[in-house]
Amino acid sequence: MGYFVGNINQRTVTTTPTNIETSTATSTKVVATTYLSTYCTISGQPGGISVRFLNSTTLTPVNGVYVVAVNRPFLCSGGTTLTPAGPQTVTIFTTNRSEWYPLSSDSNHAYSIAAFYAGHTYNFTADLRPVSITCATLYIPSGQTNVTITTFGNTCVT
Repeated sequence: MGYFVGNINQRTVTTTPTNIETSTATSTKVVATTYLSTYCTISGQPGGISVRFLNSTTLTPVNGVYVVAVNRPFLCSGGTTLTPAGPQTVTIFTTNRSEWYPLSSDSNHAYSIAAFYAGHTYNFTADLRPVSITCATLYIPSGQTNVTITTFGNTCVT
């Protein structure tokens, strides 16, 4: 995966409790509850991600695109299992001719994005990098995408 630069953000992730149970033919009794904690170091959070949806011909923002964006959190090693560094979330919105739509980048390493417009479905993935800005464009109706990753402190260019 390469090396990371920037500030180190440390996070402890606690998963859902697991009950240890004993059973007989007529009942089940919880005798203990365990929690798996994972110490996770993320070296340099992504600086942000923004997406936009442009007309392939006019290069202007498209109004009325229904968007479903699902984040993919960083995975932390917890011994024999991998634990997400944050929750998986679904962001849903409809475009309104704005140029860029920001998505949360905290503890995420990518987004899977589905866009629905005029009876067509478009799917693409945008990766995030530490201490960088991700700018993702979907061109409609061609379906072409352009994902650029720039250094932290820059913004997505119109």
